[in-house]
Formats: sequence, C-alpha cells, structure tokens
Amino acid sequence: MKLLTLFLWLALLSLTAVPSRGESFKVVEKDFLWLSPNLESAEAAQDGASQALSRREPLHASSYRNYFYHHGAPPAFDFLQPLLEGDSRLARIQDGHILFRQTGQKVPLTRSLVPSFANPAPPYFVSAPGLNRVLVVYPYYAYQDKEARYVTQLYSDRGVLISTFESLPTHFSLDNPGLLVSPEKSGCCESLKWTIRFYDARTGSVSEHGCPEGSCGDILFTKLGKQGPFLIVLEIVGKAAGLGASMQTNVYLVRNDGSLAASGKMLYALREPNLDPRRLESLSPFAISNLIGIDSLPSKDRWLMHYGAGDKRRDVRLHSNWTGSPPSVVFFLPKDPSMAGPKRTLAISQHALADLPLIGVAEPGKAIFEISSGGDSKAEMTVEVDPDRVNIILF
Repeated sequence: MKLLTLFLWLALLSLTAVPSRGESFKVVEKDFLWLSPNLESAEAAQDGASQALSRREPLHASSYRNYFYHHGAPPAFDFLQPLLEGDSRLARIQDGHILFRQTGQKVPLTRSLVPSFANPAPPYFVSAPGLNRVLVVYPYYAYQDKEARYVTQLYSDRGVLISTFESLPTHFSLDNPGLLVSPEKSGCCESLKWTIRFYDARTGSVSEHGCPEGSCGDILFTKLGKQGPFLIVLEIVGKAAGLGASMQTNVYLVRNDGSLAASGKMLYALREPNLDPRRLESLSPFAISNLIGIDSLPSKDRWLMHYGAGDKRRDVRLHSNWTGSPPSVVFFLPKDPSMAGPKRTLAISQHALADLPLIGVAEPGKAIFEISSGGDSKAEMTVEVDPDRVNIILF
C-alpha cells in the first residue's frame, strides 16, 4: 500500500483516493485513479533489469481499433491458425451417429443440445493438425437474438466424451495445437461485446476473458514473442454527456497452455463536462492507446509495462494474478434533465454527498442511497453495484 501511495503521488496529481471500508461511496470531484494491489511503479521495483520481448512497433499499434483504422481490416492474429471445418481423420458422421475410426465405436449425435426454440443446422467436425481429439459442432440460429450460436462436444479419439462447450473454438495456437482459442466479437456499436476463450483440448477446461456488452472500448490481443505469453488488454468504458467518463483497463497474461500467469486492473474516472471524443480514447493513463510495450522480469510471472503519451512516460510492474473485485464507477443521471443541480442531492448513511448528476466510486455490492428533491421530499433507493462494468443509475 505504501508503494502504491508513493506511485500515485509521484506519477499523477490531484487524484482522489479509493473508498475505504468505512466509506463505501466517494464522489469524483475531479479525477480518480485506482490500481490493483499487484501493480506498482517501476521506481519501487527491485527485480533488476527487464528482458525486452520481441516487438516491431508499439503494442498499441496492434489494438483492434488502431489496426482497423490504419489498415481497414481487423488484426490478423498471426499467432493463431483457424480450425479446419470438414471431415475428421479420426471420425465420421454416419446415420445420425459419430463413428470413431480407431475403435469402430458409434455414439449418437446429441441433437437435444440445440434449444427447441432455435433452428438447427447439420452438425459438422472441426479439427487441427496433430490434435488427437474429435470436435463436433452443433450450429443453430436463435431467432430471438438474431444470431448464430454453437454447442461443441469434445471427444477423445476413442469416443470418450471429455467436455461440452456452449461456444465454438475457432482457432488453435501455432505453438501448441492442443490449445484451442476463440477471439469472439459480437454485436455492434452500442451492443458490442468481446470474449476471448482458451480451451485445453487435453482436459476439456475452458477459460474466458471479456468486456460487458455495450461498454467495450478498445481491445488488444497478441502474443509477446514466439515463446512469450498471450497478452489480452480490455477496456470497459462509461460516459455521460456533460458530466464525464470512466475507463477500466484489464490486463491478462496467459501462458502457452492456457493458464493465467498474471493479471491486473486499472480504473480511472474523470469529471469533465466538455470531454473531447478524441481524448476519451486515451482517457486513462493506462489506456491501450498509451501502451508501448511489456518486458519480462527475472522473477517468475513478473512483467514491466511501459506507458507513454507525448513526452510523458511511466513504467508499472505487474506481478502475479489478482483475483479481487475493483471498485466500481457509478453514474447517477436524472431521467429529467431539469431536475439536475441543487434541486436534487444524493446522500448515503444520512450524510449529504453532492448535487446530482454525479460520478461516484463505490465498493461492489448492495448500497442504499437517499435522494432529496428539495424541502423535506426524500426517496430511498437500493442499488446493486456490479464490479467490472459501468453502473448507470437513473433517478
């Protein structure tokens, strides 16, 4: 905590503090910065020299938004190879069954995996060279959500069911064909959602990292050198016209076997009525657009992250995997704009906080607020503050 406090004093000025346990809600008067406990300034690190990982350009150049802007197409993810759709060398579909070539075992297709309300399509195989597994995909179209969906079954080459996924693996790692990957982008504009999944074909386990629908900012998904880990950086962005904005940045380093090596989170909120849209893209000091590079440190699962914008530079050390919940940004916005200002005041625990609308930071969980509408008119509101997403409360 002392190291983190030192970093905040040295690196950024005029930043409010994270709510303490006795203070469950704090109004953002100007700006606010929070970093997970396993992030600290490089000045405080004692790991020795870092080892530069292979890169040809700043990491932010490979982000989805930046790459698409300059190339007119999404990043190629050249560290992955698409799974092959079609016949499998290990099995075939025949008369409503999966016939495993090695043992001759016949397993019925599980068509009941497709919901009754959906329109199913014929099942098919996907495979990867050198992968000693059978993947059967059950595609269907969900009319209510107007999108194609998939259920995937993973079998051994002898016909033993290992796992069932409510999603579709689309790629495999070039350095590990047994690691299946799905970088999934769904929706558009206000409904955009990203989900990056890793499937261990040996055990059938799956892990995923994503951002909530409608609040996804930029995303960076790459690999830090041929032998280095996968890097995922996700932004969760909230904004309110005439009030300000927030950006949470989640960082994940994933080993070549799909396990998590390290992860950290940064949260920044800014109260600024006339926020420039261009500035919003680099709102946080730890926005993807400010990420220059990441180097490994001699100690296991420790990394040095380099950020910069203009002539400003800062390095941050990331160590281990942090599993806690970050504080949550809450926007209190009026349904009727004419009720903003001193006509309405927010209070918690009978202590007045500020005039509405406002941006605040709260500990995740249930919170009870009191809204005064002038005079003795008061209304109590119970709010469930969710972590890792933008909380917008209309009053």
